[in-house]
Amino acid sequence: MIPESTRAAWSALGAADPDSMSRDETLELLDATKRVRAWLDSIELRAARQLRRLTEQGRSEAPESALVNSAGHSGRDARDVTTRDELCDDQPHLEDALATGDLTAKHLDAISAAGRGLPDEVRAEYLAHSDDLLERAQQVSLEQFGRECRELAKHLLAQSRRGLSDAEELKAQRAASKVTRWVDKATGMHNTRVELDPIRDAKLNAAMNRALARIRTAVQSAEVPWQQMQVDAFVAAVTGDVVGARSDSADRGPVERVAVDRVPEITVVVDHDTLVRGAASIGAICETENGVPLPVSTVRRLCCDAEVLPVVLDGGGRVLDEGRSKRTATREQRRALRVLHRSCAHPDCTVGFDACRIHHVVHWATQHGPTDLSNLVPLCERHHHLVHEGGWGLAMTPERSATWTRPDGTVHHIGPAADRPRPAPELVTV
Repeated sequence: MIPESTRAAWSALGAADPDSMSRDETLELLDATKRVRAWLDSIELRAARQLRRLTEQGRSEAPESALVNSAGHSGRDARDVTTRDELCDDQPHLEDALATGDLTAKHLDAISAAGRGLPDEVRAEYLAHSDDLLERAQQVSLEQFGRECRELAKHLLAQSRRGLSDAEELKAQRAASKVTRWVDKATGMHNTRVELDPIRDAKLNAAMNRALARIRTAVQSAEVPWQQMQVDAFVAAVTGDVVGARSDSADRGPVERVAVDRVPEITVVVDHDTLVRGAASIGAICETENGVPLPVSTVRRLCCDAEVLPVVLDGGGRVLDEGRSKRTATREQRRALRVLHRSCAHPDCTVGFDACRIHHVVHWATQHGPTDLSNLVPLCERHHHLVHEGGWGLAMTPERSATWTRPDGTVHHIGPAADRPRPAPELVTV
């Protein structure tokens, strides 16, 4: 039975001519495709469930194999479908919402991913919030929804671990860490999935970022796709190879690689109240610079041995405003921007901070803009290009409320430039 809203969306798609549509008509068309796609995903989910039943009766191959061979899925996508089946088997109202287009398959994936690895009793409590999650799915972006799912799971797990010592908590996290490897038979690509406790993940991420910075220096970024540089950085971090400078030969030979033993620097962002009180509430900050959540108790333990560098966003500490004396952001300013931004400042972008350039909102060269924190935002290569050469406008108030304007002058978005909440003015990095 096709829901009425999906039937209407299907009819709209059949009569659509995207090449002649206005912006608003195109957005309505995209909403219709979302609803139809969600309904198709719900049918595929039910088909996977039936295949599971037939497999249990010895009358069919495994659902994953059928989805690869008959639906054209990769092995990873096929596993995603069966994972959605498991979730909806436990929470039927989520399947109903998928069929009506009130949420998408990616929302189901976000719910499943955040609950993966939770102890049974914590996962049951997490799924008890599914009605609230369904409501939030219709109010926020998919990226924000995934983050809220992870925050909820983190909060419930932290509550269940109250009373555990730091050593016990870290031991539990490390016991849940694992490495999974598989080969996608459809593409021949080898897949490695690593699930780590926050400390080891932060070390790996820091090593990857350091290798990535060297790769970007050693090669012409226009010559090597960004995804390829990230893969090279991961391999370099794991194998111990660090990319050095490109050779001086006229033929621009291969980059030099040397193995070095370095201790990764880990940056942790935590609001002062959370650090002092210990228990992190929903919306509090206690995470790595890239937004990976950390247990408060773990951060408190790190503070015993680490160098603590205060970042005060509204005065004090190191000088954050450089006026016109410097063109590029200082190390202190980059630290402060890390506290504010997990990723590119464009509202629709999730490229991480380390892959961004620091952009002057009021241009330094053409508009004599200052190199002050209030005039700086991180932008990824794509959105940096759109602002400089693509005709997009970006303005920002002293309170860091950003206005993005499309080339035709239409306001695209007004809202906070930063994607990290600021519950307290005093923040520290470890």
